[in-house]
Amino acid sequence: MMKKTLLFGGLLLSAIVSQAQQRLALYEEFSGENCGPCAALNPALMTLLGQTGNDAKIVLLKYQSPIPSAGPIYNINKVFTDNRMDYYQIPFAPHGSINGTDVGTGANQGNINQTTQAMIDAASTGTAAFTVTVSNPTYLGSGQSFTSTITVKSTNAATYANLKLRVALVESLHYATAPGTNGETDFHNVVRQMYGTNGANADGQTINLTWTANQTQTYTISGAVPSYVGLNSATPASVFLVAWVQKDDTKEVLQVGKTANITVQKPPLDVALTAISGVAGLKCALPAAITPTITVKNVGTTALTSARVYGPNGSTQDLTFNPAIAAGATKDVALNAVNITTAGVQNIIDSIALPNGTANIDYNAYDNSASGTAYILNSAPTALPIAYDLEATNTNWVGYPGTGANGYPFVRVEATTDGSTYFGYNGSHTCLWYPNAQLGSGYNGYYITPKADLPTGAKKLEFYASYALRGTAGDKLEVLYTTDCGANWTQLWTKSNADLANAPATSGTTLHIPSGNASWKKWSVDITNVPTGAYFAFKATSGGANNLFIDNINISAGAITGIGDIIADGSFNVYPNPTSDNLNVNIDLKKASSVTFTVYNVLGQQVLAPMTKTLNAGANTTSVNTNGLAAGMYYMNVATEGGSIQQKFTKQ
Repeated sequence: MMKKTLLFGGLLLSAIVSQAQQRLALYEEFSGENCGPCAALNPALMTLLGQTGNDAKIVLLKYQSPIPSAGPIYNINKVFTDNRMDYYQIPFAPHGSINGTDVGTGANQGNINQTTQAMIDAASTGTAAFTVTVSNPTYLGSGQSFTSTITVKSTNAATYANLKLRVALVESLHYATAPGTNGETDFHNVVRQMYGTNGANADGQTINLTWTANQTQTYTISGAVPSYVGLNSATPASVFLVAWVQKDDTKEVLQVGKTANITVQKPPLDVALTAISGVAGLKCALPAAITPTITVKNVGTTALTSARVYGPNGSTQDLTFNPAIAAGATKDVALNAVNITTAGVQNIIDSIALPNGTANIDYNAYDNSASGTAYILNSAPTALPIAYDLEATNTNWVGYPGTGANGYPFVRVEATTDGSTYFGYNGSHTCLWYPNAQLGSGYNGYYITPKADLPTGAKKLEFYASYALRGTAGDKLEVLYTTDCGANWTQLWTKSNADLANAPATSGTTLHIPSGNASWKKWSVDITNVPTGAYFAFKATSGGANNLFIDNINISAGAITGIGDIIADGSFNVYPNPTSDNLNVNIDLKKASSVTFTVYNVLGQQVLAPMTKTLNAGANTTSVNTNGLAAGMYYMNVATEGGSIQQKFTKQ
């Protein structure tokens, strides 16, 4: 990384830093100042990227994300990080990609600890499709805006489907005291602003799709330097512009260019909306009345006397500040009430403009919006059965982070690591996920069902869960209910550590991913004595250990049917063990049942075709041909309508 002393208000650097046709790679990391794993893994990444010669091979951009929770660096500039997280569909932090492709493979794909020198070398090898040069900014007038020229030259003739040019203002930050909870004080190459054709813009600008060999095009970006840049700059200071050409259809980055360190000037008139409150929390009535309070900040150098707020549903509210808001100061303002008529996770977004009544003068428009998240439950009770396989969106089921700094909700995710093989129960495409390992110890979150109209008599809540131990740290899952909109929760069921695990343990950096139905276990919870009108919830509490997944939730009338109601206790055994050609499975059934026998390896992969039989009540012995198995350890899984049970065996 190039470093020079940053001069404020001095002469502009006039040099243009050019990149040769040798490819310069782009490393994009999504970190977080409240992310414990980020603090643990970032030093090794920085050591690797800082190896001799790597400054000519790769450029780092870091986005401070809200994973597991929003920190002050993220909060001061959310828009660009959120845009890039959506662009790459970032599921966890720290997450890294090189030239638009996640580092590593498998269950830990994207984890920055999979970054290697070989990846850097491969990404920067060969002739780039373009050369990219970036001019230092030229400031206009009193520093309200600047322009920079990006020169793009093609190496060969080519036609592309969707090509974008993106530009970021990057700053390395240093704090005397850690700004977040993970202890980090140094943050390298943090993206502080992004620019397009019309000022702040993370989407970039579309450029030529068809190029001839050696064709040159110039593009001009304009914008302003945010007021917060330079306040916590590392010593010696490092602020520069980075531009890259990216194929939006594949996400591949084709070439990167950057300036040396630049001088900065800040605009005189600039207003920001830095926070919104009075929105969060559970709401258990429709319509839900929400009265937001916003925090207005004067991020310019001129006193702020007025502005206009644009709220939901086209509403506006003109604000007058008396006394005026001084440069760098903030003011909290209560807004008019908003009525929300739809259940689910609702973002309440407000924006601010017209500082001092002047249009088209607020050049840093990216910080003019703030949003708060309301978690709204449908107040209309739903009759049993209430079932959700998670395959389609249903706003009556709500992921909720709870209260406090350590809240993080269950996340409904696509159950795949490669886009073609799905690991939900019965191969379903979607399930719930709680990322204990990424969050670290102490985080907790909920997934709340619709309000249940509960009849008299026996009732049950059933679901499938998939979890594996990892190290000595343990995670916990609870089933709770509330009748007062989450003010109080009553525990019905809980499992943790080994009692929750139903899949082979993982170790090191390998995290649990279900593999076949043997990786899932059906749990049943008696809810007979729960009062009608209750909301049920799954609550995860992280010990920092391993992934937890939930699928196929069902609330219904009737008594619990468990594995113990089908198979007599202690009657399940396999022999001979070790076995060579055939494995005998003994079970004593309490009633006639359909039973499926499946063999899995220690990775949870099905290795023999399932065999289903209808067996009579009483003692039963079933023989399974294991002649085709390689020597090693396996699991015999016996599945019934009441659940599944497993036993290890060894093939000689």
